[in-house]
This record gives sequence, C-alpha cells and structure tokens, in this order.
Amino acid sequence: MKSIITFLFIFIAGAATAFFFLHFKNGNHDHAGLHQSHHGIPSSRQHHMREGHKHDEVNMPGLHGKDTTKQEVDDHKEIFRSHRGITRAVSNISNGIVTITEAEDEKLRDAVISHVSMMVTRLEEGKNPEVMIQSPTLDALFDVYDEIETEIELTDLGVKVIQTSANSEVVSLLQTHAAEVSDMSDRGMQAVHERMAAHHH
Repeated sequence: MKSIITFLFIFIAGAATAFFFLHFKNGNHDHAGLHQSHHGIPSSRQHHMREGHKHDEVNMPGLHGKDTTKQEVDDHKEIFRSHRGITRAVSNISNGIVTITEAEDEKLRDAVISHVSMMVTRLEEGKNPEVMIQSPTLDALFDVYDEIETEIELTDLGVKVIQTSANSEVVSLLQTHAAEVSDMSDRGMQAVHERMAAHHH
C-alpha cells in the first residue's frame, strides 16, 4: 500500500516533518477529509517564491513551493512563528517511528493538524511540494512513498502518526526526518538555517 513528517514538519519542512504520510491501514480514513474538517477546502491560489529574502521572518518566502496553496504556506508560517508552543514526542521503533505532535493553543494546533494531513495527502499522491527549505531527507521519502505504511489519528491536543516500512533504508530515512522535524519544532528557523548551511558546505 502506498503510504511522509515530514512532518512534518512538519513540518516541513519538513518539515518535516512530515514532515510525514500515505494510506491509513483502515480504509475509511481520508487524509484530505481530515484536513477539510479543520480548515475547509484550501485555497487554490498559489504563491511564488521571491528571490533574495531568505531571512524574511515576516513573509517567509522560503516556505513557498512549486504548487503550495495559501493554506499550506499559512500553516507553515504559524508553525514556525509559534514553534515554542509545540510539544513533540518521537519513538523510534524497529520498523519505523511513532510521533505525537501537540499544542495547547488552538490556532497552532489546527495548523499542525492541517500541515500533517496535507503532507500525508501529498505523499500519497506523490506530489513533492519542493519547498525551498525542506530537507533532502524529505525529498528522499517522496521517492519511496510507496514503501511507507502510515496510520494517523487525532489526539486531544494534536496528532499521532505511526509510519513503518519493510525497507531498513526507508526506516532510517523516517527516523532521520522525524529528528529533523523535532529540531525545527524546538528551534524554529534557526534549525533550518543551520541545516541548509551545513548541506551547502
């Protein structure tokens, strides 16, 4: 079954995270429906990345991708601006990861749930957003999305994701990306800037 943090990041970013991801084992779940239950149908208006403003903390042009919607970009912005309000627990298991990402603030919580559900949908459809700041790990996960099994469920304050794979290399990618999303949730854009700088050296 087709099945990315990243969430991610996540968050992306991720983000991550993810960030981040493909069919629920239970066929009556619908990733896009989960997103719509929290935000309605996202705007189809697309944003274009502007050059030369990589450290613009207000407009955050680095959060735009090749076909990202306004909703996706807004979710990313809220997550990065309010990342200190996110609590995240990650467990590495033998065949994958278990992540719980939560927030007390309702606006931030909705952004997290929306981001995760939309990233799951993207990966299920093989639609890599190619966001400028996303990690190479997330790109690699999109290449193997059909080897990932994902379960996602809402918690009282956020979302729980279980991702597994029979391929040990994919498991390693899942665990690496989960760690990247956690770093971004802890340190925000500083984590992104450091990772990008290290990658380009």
